[in-house]
Amino acid sequence: MRYPFVLLDAGDTLIGPRESWGAVYARVLRRLGLDRTAETFDRSVRRVWRDLERTVPRGVDRYAFFDGGEDGYWLRFVSGAIALAADGEAPAGLAEAALPVLREAFRDRSAWTVYPEVREVLGTLRLLGARLAIVSNWDSRLPHLLDILDLDDLFDGIAVSHLLGFEKPDARIFEAALAMIGAERDRTIHVGDRPEIDLEGARAAGLAAALVDRRGRLDPALGALADLRALPAVVREGRR
Repeated sequence: MRYPFVLLDAGDTLIGPRESWGAVYARVLRRLGLDRTAETFDRSVRRVWRDLERTVPRGVDRYAFFDGGEDGYWLRFVSGAIALAADGEAPAGLAEAALPVLREAFRDRSAWTVYPEVREVLGTLRLLGARLAIVSNWDSRLPHLLDILDLDDLFDGIAVSHLLGFEKPDARIFEAALAMIGAERDRTIHVGDRPEIDLEGARAAGLAAALVDRRGRLDPALGALADLRALPAVVREGRR
């Protein structure tokens, strides 16, 4: 087997939101007195995500970057999304009231979906004898989500950025995952959805890498997989 050690990203690789973030925000905020459409919140959430990605240096743990740690990050995120969606009409204290409700909404199993082929592919990889680890830029809720989605038992290690203190593409998060599963660097492949952190980060750490592009948004020249169904062949043979 060419790659008996397999690292996988979580979001947009193994799991994704069952509905848009904007739909969740619209539903929660409507109950708290701010009535805006899901599409409006989708736009505001995307804008805040981009702004914060530009603010936090790449590789730095975003959930420890601002005062207040993880809650401080998400309060800044929620405040920004509400401000953009409300266009200056949000009542004082709304973000603080919405934050725990939104955080709990995204902790719930019903908020997430495991992509259709994922369990079968992971099972096949384990039958082949591969050791598996997740390498994800996520906050402290990821182990809980993997548990309630019945995915945690399929992995030999879970490297979560906020629990380690650094994010992809920092090589240290890949190093942590390698150590968790006793991996040999030249026999390890990492699979994720973002070229700038998954592809470049893994290669900089000395690993092979492949991309998955579930939404058809990447340059075809990158040779991304449409989903994970071809991954066992890649792991066995080192090619697609």
